[in-house]
Amino acid sequence: MLFIQHLISKLEHPNKGGGRAAIILSGSPLFTGNAGQGETEIRRWLLENDYIDAIVALPTDIFFRTGIGTYIWILTNNKPEARKGKVQLIDATAMHSPMRKSEGNKRRYVSDEQIQDIARLYADFAPGENVRIVDYRDFGYRRIKVQRPLRLTIQINEDTLASLATSKPFAKLDEAEQAGWLKLLRKHLGETHPYAWLATLPAAAKKAGLGKVGKPLANALETSLGVRDPEAPEVLDEEGHPVPDKELEDFESVPLDQSIGDYMDAEVLPHVADAWVDAEYTDERDGQVGKVGYEINFNRYFYKYVPPRDLHEIDAELKAVEAEIAALLDEVAE
Repeated sequence: MLFIQHLISKLEHPNKGGGRAAIILSGSPLFTGNAGQGETEIRRWLLENDYIDAIVALPTDIFFRTGIGTYIWILTNNKPEARKGKVQLIDATAMHSPMRKSEGNKRRYVSDEQIQDIARLYADFAPGENVRIVDYRDFGYRRIKVQRPLRLTIQINEDTLASLATSKPFAKLDEAEQAGWLKLLRKHLGETHPYAWLATLPAAAKKAGLGKVGKPLANALETSLGVRDPEAPEVLDEEGHPVPDKELEDFESVPLDQSIGDYMDAEVLPHVADAWVDAEYTDERDGQVGKVGYEINFNRYFYKYVPPRDLHEIDAELKAVEAEIAALLDEVAE
Protein backbone atom coordinates (compact mmCIF):
# COMPACT_ATOMS: atom_id res chain seq x y z
CA MET A 1 0.00 0.00 0.00
CA LEU A 2 2.90 2.36 0.74
CA PHE A 3 4.35 1.52 -2.67
CA ILE A 4 1.05 2.53 -4.30
CA GLN A 5 1.42 5.91 -2.59
CA HIS A 6 4.98 6.06 -3.89
CA LEU A 7 3.69 5.46 -7.42
CA ILE A 8 1.17 8.26 -7.05
CA SER A 9 3.93 10.64 -5.92
CA LYS A 10 5.82 9.95 -9.17
CA LEU A 11 2.92 10.80 -11.51
CA GLU A 12 3.13 13.94 -13.62
CA HIS A 13 1.34 16.90 -12.05
CA PRO A 14 -2.31 17.27 -13.21
CA ASN A 15 -1.52 20.81 -14.39
CA LYS A 16 0.86 19.24 -16.90
CA GLY A 17 -1.57 16.61 -18.09
CA GLY A 18 -1.31 14.19 -15.19
CA GLY A 19 0.02 10.67 -15.25
CA ARG A 20 -1.04 7.04 -15.09
CA ALA A 21 0.45 3.94 -13.50
CA ALA A 22 -0.40 0.28 -13.09
CA ILE A 23 0.68 -2.29 -10.53
CA ILE A 24 -0.14 -5.96 -9.97
CA LEU A 25 -1.03 -6.89 -6.40
CA SER A 26 -2.51 -9.79 -4.47
CA GLY A 27 -6.06 -9.58 -3.14
CA SER A 28 -5.23 -8.45 0.41
CA PRO A 29 -4.74 -4.72 -0.38
CA LEU A 30 -8.41 -4.64 -1.39
CA PHE A 31 -9.65 -5.26 2.15
CA THR A 32 -6.86 -5.67 4.73
CA GLY A 33 -7.16 -3.57 7.90
CA ASN A 34 -10.01 -2.20 9.99
CA ALA A 35 -11.27 1.38 9.82
CA GLY A 36 -8.66 3.74 11.20
CA GLN A 37 -5.74 1.39 10.53
CA GLY A 38 -2.94 2.05 8.06
CA GLU A 39 -4.08 -0.06 5.11
CA THR A 40 -7.64 1.22 5.03
CA GLU A 41 -6.44 4.79 5.61
CA ILE A 42 -4.36 4.48 2.45
CA ARG A 43 -7.36 3.10 0.55
CA ARG A 44 -9.37 6.04 1.89
CA TRP A 45 -6.71 8.47 0.66
CA LEU A 46 -6.63 6.82 -2.76
CA LEU A 47 -10.41 6.76 -3.20
CA GLU A 48 -11.25 10.16 -1.74
CA ASN A 49 -8.58 11.75 -3.92
CA ASP A 50 -9.94 9.83 -6.94
CA TYR A 51 -6.64 8.15 -7.78
CA ILE A 52 -8.04 4.66 -8.55
CA ASP A 53 -9.21 4.45 -12.15
CA ALA A 54 -9.84 0.71 -12.49
CA ILE A 55 -9.05 -2.64 -10.88
CA VAL A 56 -8.86 -5.80 -12.99
CA ALA A 57 -9.24 -9.23 -11.38
CA LEU A 58 -6.90 -11.63 -13.19
CA PRO A 59 -7.14 -15.44 -13.45
CA THR A 60 -5.44 -17.64 -10.88
CA ASP A 61 -2.39 -19.80 -11.73
CA ILE A 62 -0.79 -17.32 -14.15
CA PHE A 63 2.43 -16.76 -12.20
CA PHE A 64 5.36 -19.14 -11.78
CA ARG A 65 5.60 -19.26 -7.97
CA THR A 66 2.03 -18.71 -6.82
CA GLY A 67 -1.48 -19.74 -7.80
CA ILE A 68 -3.27 -16.95 -5.91
CA GLY A 69 -5.62 -14.46 -7.53
CA THR A 70 -4.04 -11.18 -8.55
CA TYR A 71 -5.31 -7.74 -9.50
CA ILE A 72 -4.13 -4.93 -11.74
CA TRP A 73 -4.64 -1.50 -10.14
CA ILE A 74 -4.76 1.28 -12.73
CA LEU A 75 -3.98 4.62 -11.10
CA THR A 76 -4.29 8.17 -12.38
CA ASN A 77 -4.35 11.72 -11.03
CA ASN A 78 -6.23 13.21 -13.95
CA LYS A 79 -9.44 11.32 -14.74
CA PRO A 80 -11.67 12.40 -17.61
CA GLU A 81 -14.98 13.89 -16.52
CA ALA A 82 -16.98 10.70 -17.16
CA ARG A 83 -14.76 8.68 -14.82
CA LYS A 84 -14.52 11.17 -11.95
CA GLY A 85 -15.69 9.76 -8.64
CA LYS A 86 -16.03 6.29 -10.19
CA VAL A 87 -13.98 3.09 -10.04
CA GLN A 88 -14.22 0.55 -12.84
CA LEU A 89 -14.11 -3.08 -11.71
CA ILE A 90 -13.32 -5.66 -14.38
CA ASP A 91 -13.71 -9.39 -13.75
CA ALA A 92 -11.22 -11.10 -16.06
CA THR A 93 -10.86 -14.24 -13.96
CA ALA A 94 -12.34 -16.41 -16.71
CA MET A 95 -10.20 -14.90 -19.48
CA HIS A 96 -7.32 -17.36 -19.69
CA SER A 97 -5.86 -20.11 -21.85
CA PRO A 98 -4.22 -23.38 -20.74
CA MET A 99 -0.43 -23.75 -20.86
CA ARG A 100 0.81 -26.55 -23.07
CA LYS A 101 3.17 -27.43 -20.23
CA SER A 102 2.92 -26.17 -16.66
CA GLU A 103 5.77 -24.09 -15.26
CA GLY A 104 5.59 -24.43 -11.49
CA ASN A 105 2.27 -22.94 -10.41
CA LYS A 106 1.81 -21.34 -13.81
CA ARG A 107 -0.79 -23.46 -15.58
CA ARG A 108 -2.57 -20.68 -17.48
CA TYR A 109 -1.75 -17.56 -19.43
CA VAL A 110 -3.68 -14.62 -20.86
CA SER A 111 -3.46 -14.71 -24.65
CA ASP A 112 -2.96 -11.64 -26.84
CA GLU A 113 -6.59 -11.83 -27.94
CA GLN A 114 -7.78 -11.99 -24.33
CA ILE A 115 -5.54 -9.05 -23.45
CA GLN A 116 -7.26 -7.09 -26.21
CA ASP A 117 -10.67 -8.11 -24.82
CA ILE A 118 -9.73 -6.84 -21.36
CA ALA A 119 -8.36 -3.60 -22.78
CA ARG A 120 -11.57 -3.15 -24.77
CA LEU A 121 -13.69 -3.58 -21.62
CA TYR A 122 -11.60 -0.94 -19.90
CA ALA A 123 -11.79 1.50 -22.82
CA ASP A 124 -15.56 1.08 -23.30
CA PHE A 125 -16.23 2.02 -19.65
CA ALA A 126 -19.70 0.48 -19.81
CA PRO A 127 -21.34 -1.76 -17.22
CA GLY A 128 -21.84 -5.35 -18.30
CA GLU A 129 -21.45 -8.95 -17.26
CA ASN A 130 -17.76 -8.49 -16.51
CA VAL A 131 -17.74 -4.78 -15.69
CA ARG A 132 -19.14 -2.72 -12.81
CA ILE A 133 -18.91 1.06 -12.59
CA VAL A 134 -18.96 1.90 -8.88
CA ASP A 135 -19.19 5.21 -7.06
CA TYR A 136 -16.18 5.24 -4.75
CA ARG A 137 -18.37 5.97 -1.71
CA ASP A 138 -20.01 2.55 -2.16
CA PHE A 139 -16.76 1.05 -0.88
CA GLY A 140 -16.93 3.11 2.32
CA TYR A 141 -18.42 2.44 5.73
CA ARG A 142 -18.39 3.77 9.26
CA ARG A 143 -17.21 1.38 11.96
CA ILE A 144 -19.30 2.23 15.00
CA LYS A 145 -18.87 0.96 18.53
CA VAL A 146 -22.06 -0.54 19.95
CA GLN A 147 -22.38 -0.66 23.72
CA ARG A 148 -24.73 -2.55 26.02
CA PRO A 149 -25.34 -1.84 29.70
CA LEU A 150 -23.51 -3.62 32.46
CA ARG A 151 -25.90 -5.79 34.50
CA LEU A 152 -24.49 -7.30 37.68
CA THR A 153 -25.60 -9.00 40.86
CA ILE A 154 -23.28 -9.28 43.85
CA GLN A 155 -22.79 -12.87 44.92
CA ILE A 156 -20.88 -13.88 48.05
CA ASN A 157 -19.61 -17.45 47.77
CA GLU A 158 -16.31 -19.32 48.03
CA ASP A 159 -15.47 -18.76 44.36
CA THR A 160 -16.00 -14.99 44.42
CA LEU A 161 -14.12 -14.66 47.72
CA ALA A 162 -11.22 -16.67 46.30
CA SER A 163 -11.17 -14.35 43.29
CA LEU A 164 -11.06 -11.34 45.61
CA ALA A 165 -8.23 -12.86 47.67
CA THR A 166 -6.04 -13.21 44.55
CA SER A 167 -6.63 -9.66 43.28
CA LYS A 168 -3.70 -7.23 43.44
CA PRO A 169 -5.48 -4.47 45.45
CA PHE A 170 -6.53 -7.02 48.08
CA ALA A 171 -3.03 -8.53 48.20
CA LYS A 172 -1.59 -5.09 49.01
CA LEU A 173 -3.58 -4.95 52.27
CA ASP A 174 -1.86 -6.12 55.43
CA GLU A 175 -2.82 -9.49 56.87
CA ALA A 176 -5.11 -8.00 59.52
CA GLU A 177 -7.09 -6.03 56.96
CA GLN A 178 -7.35 -9.03 54.64
CA ALA A 179 -8.66 -11.18 57.48
CA GLY A 180 -11.07 -8.41 58.50
CA TRP A 181 -12.50 -8.11 54.98
CA LEU A 182 -12.95 -11.87 54.60
CA LYS A 183 -14.62 -12.03 58.01
CA LEU A 184 -16.97 -9.17 57.05
CA LEU A 185 -17.92 -10.74 53.72
CA ARG A 186 -18.30 -14.27 55.11
CA LYS A 187 -21.19 -12.99 57.22
CA HIS A 188 -23.08 -12.84 53.90
CA LEU A 189 -21.82 -16.15 52.51
CA GLY A 190 -24.35 -17.67 50.12
CA GLU A 191 -26.22 -14.39 49.64
CA THR A 192 -27.00 -12.60 46.37
CA HIS A 193 -27.52 -8.84 46.38
CA PRO A 194 -28.29 -6.15 43.80
CA TYR A 195 -25.33 -4.15 42.53
CA ALA A 196 -26.27 -1.17 44.73
CA TRP A 197 -25.37 -3.30 47.78
CA LEU A 198 -21.69 -2.59 47.09
CA ALA A 199 -22.28 1.02 48.14
CA THR A 200 -23.02 -0.17 51.69
CA LEU A 201 -19.64 -1.86 52.11
CA PRO A 202 -17.54 1.26 52.93
CA ALA A 203 -19.79 2.05 55.92
CA ALA A 204 -19.77 -1.59 57.02
CA ALA A 205 -15.98 -1.69 56.70
CA LYS A 206 -15.59 1.48 58.76
CA LYS A 207 -17.83 0.04 61.45
CA ALA A 208 -15.67 -3.12 61.49
CA GLY A 209 -12.55 -1.00 61.99
CA LEU A 210 -11.18 -1.52 58.49
CA GLY A 211 -9.42 1.14 56.44
CA LYS A 212 -10.92 3.42 53.80
CA VAL A 213 -12.12 1.73 50.61
CA GLY A 214 -10.00 3.24 47.86
CA LYS A 215 -10.83 3.05 44.16
CA PRO A 216 -8.52 0.08 43.41
CA LEU A 217 -10.09 -1.99 46.19
CA ALA A 218 -13.61 -0.89 45.17
CA ASN A 219 -12.88 -2.04 41.60
CA ALA A 220 -11.54 -5.35 42.91
CA LEU A 221 -14.70 -5.88 44.96
CA GLU A 222 -16.88 -5.19 41.92
CA THR A 223 -14.81 -7.39 39.60
CA SER A 224 -14.55 -10.31 42.02
CA LEU A 225 -18.01 -10.31 43.61
CA GLY A 226 -19.99 -9.07 40.60
CA VAL A 227 -21.60 -11.72 38.42
CA ARG A 228 -23.19 -10.81 35.10
CA ASP A 229 -26.93 -11.36 35.07
CA PRO A 230 -28.99 -10.38 32.00
CA GLU A 231 -32.05 -10.04 34.22
CA ALA A 232 -30.40 -7.63 36.67
CA PRO A 233 -31.03 -3.85 36.52
CA GLU A 234 -28.57 -1.68 34.61
CA VAL A 235 -25.54 -0.40 36.52
CA LEU A 236 -25.60 3.42 36.46
CA ASP A 237 -22.74 5.89 36.86
CA GLU A 238 -22.79 8.95 39.12
CA GLU A 239 -24.69 10.94 36.50
CA GLY A 240 -27.34 8.25 36.11
CA HIS A 241 -26.13 6.95 32.73
CA PRO A 242 -25.79 3.21 32.02
CA VAL A 243 -22.27 1.86 32.47
CA PRO A 244 -21.17 -0.05 29.35
CA ASP A 245 -20.24 -3.70 29.67
CA LYS A 246 -16.81 -4.19 28.08
CA GLU A 247 -17.50 -7.88 27.47
CA LEU A 248 -20.59 -7.06 25.37
CA GLU A 249 -18.90 -4.29 23.38
CA ASP A 250 -19.23 -4.86 19.65
CA PHE A 251 -18.59 -3.11 16.34
CA GLU A 252 -20.81 -2.68 13.30
CA SER A 253 -19.98 -1.45 9.79
CA VAL A 254 -22.54 1.05 8.51
CA PRO A 255 -22.52 1.93 4.77
CA LEU A 256 -21.61 5.58 4.20
CA ASP A 257 -24.89 6.24 2.39
CA GLN A 258 -26.96 5.00 5.35
CA SER A 259 -27.59 6.89 8.57
CA ILE A 260 -26.36 5.28 11.77
CA GLY A 261 -29.82 5.65 13.34
CA ASP A 262 -31.54 3.83 10.48
CA TYR A 263 -28.92 1.06 10.62
CA MET A 264 -29.37 0.58 14.36
CA ASP A 265 -33.15 0.49 14.01
CA ALA A 266 -32.99 -2.14 11.27
CA GLU A 267 -30.00 -4.32 12.20
CA VAL A 268 -29.24 -4.03 15.92
CA LEU A 269 -32.12 -2.87 18.12
CA PRO A 270 -34.55 -5.62 17.02
CA HIS A 271 -32.07 -8.12 18.50
CA VAL A 272 -30.63 -6.15 21.46
CA ALA A 273 -33.05 -3.41 22.47
CA ASP A 274 -30.80 -1.95 25.17
CA ALA A 275 -27.85 -1.23 22.85
CA TRP A 276 -26.58 2.24 22.00
CA VAL A 277 -23.85 3.82 19.87
CA ASP A 278 -20.75 5.12 21.63
CA ALA A 279 -20.76 8.80 20.65
CA GLU A 280 -17.14 9.22 21.77
CA TYR A 281 -15.83 6.71 19.22
CA THR A 282 -15.27 9.18 16.38
CA ASP A 283 -13.28 9.56 13.18
CA GLU A 284 -10.09 11.56 13.62
CA ARG A 285 -10.46 13.31 10.26
CA ASP A 286 -14.11 14.36 10.10
CA GLY A 287 -14.94 14.21 13.81
CA GLN A 288 -18.19 12.32 13.23
CA VAL A 289 -19.33 9.22 15.11
CA GLY A 290 -17.68 6.05 13.84
CA LYS A 291 -14.36 5.58 12.07
CA VAL A 292 -14.44 5.70 8.28
CA GLY A 293 -13.03 2.73 6.40
CA TYR A 294 -12.97 1.50 2.80
CA GLU A 295 -12.78 -2.00 1.37
CA ILE A 296 -13.22 -3.24 -2.18
CA ASN A 297 -15.11 -6.52 -2.23
CA PHE A 298 -15.10 -7.99 -5.75
CA ASN A 299 -17.37 -10.89 -4.79
CA ARG A 300 -20.08 -8.45 -3.73
CA TYR A 301 -20.30 -7.06 -7.27
CA PHE A 302 -19.73 -10.20 -9.35
CA TYR A 303 -21.29 -12.95 -7.22
CA LYS A 304 -23.63 -15.20 -9.19
CA TYR A 305 -26.03 -17.42 -7.30
CA VAL A 306 -25.80 -21.06 -8.33
CA PRO A 307 -28.77 -23.10 -7.06
CA PRO A 308 -27.86 -26.40 -5.41
CA ARG A 309 -28.37 -29.59 -7.36
CA ASP A 310 -31.57 -31.54 -6.94
CA LEU A 311 -31.47 -33.84 -3.88
CA HIS A 312 -32.55 -36.85 -5.94
CA GLU A 313 -29.60 -36.28 -8.28
CA ILE A 314 -27.16 -36.09 -5.36
CA ASP A 315 -28.69 -39.20 -3.76
CA ALA A 316 -28.38 -41.15 -7.00
CA GLU A 317 -24.73 -40.10 -7.32
CA LEU A 318 -23.98 -41.21 -3.74
CA LYS A 319 -25.60 -44.58 -4.36
CA ALA A 320 -23.52 -45.04 -7.49
CA VAL A 321 -20.32 -44.27 -5.55
CA GLU A 322 -21.35 -46.68 -2.78
CA ALA A 323 -21.95 -49.41 -5.34
CA GLU A 324 -18.53 -48.74 -6.91
CA ILE A 325 -16.83 -48.97 -3.50
CA ALA A 326 -18.68 -52.18 -2.69
CA ALA A 327 -17.53 -53.68 -5.98
CA LEU A 328 -13.90 -52.74 -5.26
CA LEU A 329 -14.11 -54.29 -1.79
CA ASP A 330 -15.52 -57.49 -3.27
CA GLU A 331 -12.52 -57.67 -5.65
CA VAL A 332 -10.09 -57.21 -2.74
CA ALA A 333 -11.91 -59.90 -0.69
CA GLU A 334 -11.61 -62.40 -3.55
